[in-house]
Order: sequence, then C-alpha cells, then structure tokens
Amino acid sequence: MSSWRKSQRSGLEGHFGPLELAILDVMWSGGAMDVAECARRLGSGQAYTTVKTVMERLVVKSLLGREKQGRHYVYWPEQTRREVEQNVAAEQVRRVMDGFGDLAVANFVQTVSGDAEQLAQVRALLAGIAEPQEDVEARGANRAEPEADS
Repeated sequence: MSSWRKSQRSGLEGHFGPLELAILDVMWSGGAMDVAECARRLGSGQAYTTVKTVMERLVVKSLLGREKQGRHYVYWPEQTRREVEQNVAAEQVRRVMDGFGDLAVANFVQTVSGDAEQLAQVRALLAGIAEPQEDVEARGANRAEPEADS
C-alpha cells in the first residue's frame, strides 16, 4: 500500500475529534439510526447526551441528516466516507495553496516524485485537465497570420 493511501486513512483523524469520527464510522457502517442505537454501537460507554450533542453538531456541519420519527430523531450520513475525505482534502489543499502558492506546488512535486505510483497518478490527473479556454484563445491569437497590406 502506498504512503498516499496510508495518509488518506489517517487524514480524517486530524480533522475530526475522536468521538466525531467514531460516530461517523458507526453511521457509515450502519445507515440510519437514532441516538440510542448509535451510542450502543459505539460501545465506549459514552453518555447518551454526549452522543446526541455530537450528532447534532454533525448535522450543523452537514455531515449527518436527521428526521423526526415519533418522539425521536433518526440520523443518517449525508455524505459517504469517500466524499468527506475528498472535501477535507480539497479544503486542506486550498489552505496550503492560499498560504504558500508556488512553494506548495514545488514541494508537492518534490514529494510525489519519489513515489512512482503517486507520480503516475498525478500525471494521469494532469493529463485529464483541459486547458482554460482563455489560454487556448490567447495562443490562437498569437499564431494568427499577419493581415495583408491593401
């Protein structure tokens, strides 16, 4: 397994608190459930009220949805684990790029250049990126033939 895969697995651990991530893991593996069922599946002895509070915070963060059924709310994951990983990774990359720009790009390239699998993945991703239309148009204008004198 490449180091890239290992970092993806631990990436959410750095973004969410331990109980948030444990609740998300329960929800991703079990689908829709109420707070009591989630607390039971956690099996960590967490108080019902603590689990409920964290689940409500995950609703506010748009990670869980909820609907009232009878006297209780039923919660479900709004995004798959992969979608959450993608969103967290994108957010982290934007922060690094906003803060460091060219230095971030240079360090990224240097980091992936030592791993053939990662480098192949980056090359494939870059090959799939279309050039911005304005760049294509600008190059086309530069290649236009000079107008003939009348």
